[in-house]
Amino acid sequence: MAGRPIVFLSDYGLGDEFVGVCHGVIARISPTSQVIDLSHAVPAHDILRGALLLIQSIRFMPTDAVYLVVVDPGVGTDRRAVAVESSGGPILVGPDNGVLSLAWAALEGTLRACEITSPRVLLNPVAPTFHGRDVFAPAAAHLAAGMPLEQLGGPVELPSLARVGLPDPEIEDGRIRATILGIDRFGNVQLALRSTHLAGAQMDNLGQLQVRTATRIAAARRVETFAQVPEGHYGALVDSRGWLALVRRNESAAQALGVQVGDRILVEAPSPFG
Repeated sequence: MAGRPIVFLSDYGLGDEFVGVCHGVIARISPTSQVIDLSHAVPAHDILRGALLLIQSIRFMPTDAVYLVVVDPGVGTDRRAVAVESSGGPILVGPDNGVLSLAWAALEGTLRACEITSPRVLLNPVAPTFHGRDVFAPAAAHLAAGMPLEQLGGPVELPSLARVGLPDPEIEDGRIRATILGIDRFGNVQLALRSTHLAGAQMDNLGQLQVRTATRIAAARRVETFAQVPEGHYGALVDSRGWLALVRRNESAAQALGVQVGDRILVEAPSPFG
């Protein structure tokens, strides 16, 4: 029987051997598992970004996937290594620092969790600086090969697991202050803002929005595609993940606006005085 697929997400990048070595560990334990490299370009140590990439992708992955998630600035400390299993199918493996929390909170079915401590699972010795190789990859591989969750270690109460939260927008009539969640490689600016938030501010039917950053004021036309944005102008669209994004046609909106992840910006109804 083929092993379950493994979806691998990390902040390792591709310049070192980290990703390849984890693949090797998996192949030795569960050689028939397909490994799907979701991304290894999570900004270093950015737990929230890793959690977002995971939750935004999980519904497109195989329903029986084992998720290997390594964004672990606390590697080697007393933070736990955990696995969270849903009766609906997926299993999440990673550090107990919140990077798994958006995903497991959205999973259907009954959840149970354990701490990964079994000597049968861990590589020996365990390097205190590379738990991706010595703890998480072997745990994910053993689970993919059919090992029951409880053989990884003792049970963990779900309420004790670390969580991360999304920054809430501040909503008033005609204006919303929102946080930049992400900037993709095209320079599109993803806001922690959905269409329902625009409706709450009485702004959902506007054809144009005004955007204020720390250094710039810009008009953004409401569009559905990048091609609808005139050259040299800004657009505001709902992206493929359901977030409001600020974009420019064939240009970086982030660079033009002078913003970065974590910045707060003001989105408001256009001034009647231009």
